[in-house]
Order: sequence, then C-alpha cells, then structure tokens
Amino acid sequence: MHSRVLVALAVLAALMAGAPALAAADTSSLAAFVQSCDTDTKACHNFTHDIIAAAKNADYDCIPKTLSADDGGNQLLTWMKDTAAGDPKYASMAVEDVAWAGVDALWACKAQ
Repeated sequence: MHSRVLVALAVLAALMAGAPALAAADTSSLAAFVQSCDTDTKACHNFTHDIIAAAKNADYDCIPKTLSADDGGNQLLTWMKDTAAGDPKYASMAVEDVAWAGVDALWACKAQ
C-alpha cells in the first residue's frame, strides 16, 4: 500500500510537469480518453509514457528494466484501447486507475 501511494505521488508530479501536453487528452472517462486519442495521439502517448516512467522510477510491479517508457507507454495505450475499453468494469473508473490496472495486467509479478 505504501509503495502505491509513493507511485501515485510520482505520477502526480510527472503529470503536473507535463500538464500542457496533457491538456488535449480527455481523462474524464476511459471512453473519452480513447476517443481523444484518435485526435491527439501525442497527448495520449505522453500520458501513458508518464505512467510507465513513474512506475519504473518507483520500481513498481515487474516492468522489465530493459523496457523503455516509450515502448511501455505504447503497450499500455494499446491495452487501454483494446482491452480496457471493451470491458465494462473499467467504464466508471478514473483513467489513471485504468492505467494502473493496465500496468498490473501487463507486467504482473510472477508468483515465486
């Protein structure tokens, strides 16, 4: 729980630093976010890049050390568009929460 709070703070700082680039990405809902990605792909890529960069900086989950924030962001964006957007359980979640669910789904740690 403590690590998730630290990661959330890191993401908040990253999002605030990139606020002008994120202005066009509609994060009011997952559907709105996915739709805004059709018209402003740069803002969507910046959003997912920042999530991955923050997760990697906080050693969150089992994201491979060799995976770049750009590649991870692209994978996360694809997951959000293809998997999450088609699943009703994500419809009412905040976009940031959906993104973190995607990080958990894409890079879940294997049971030891």
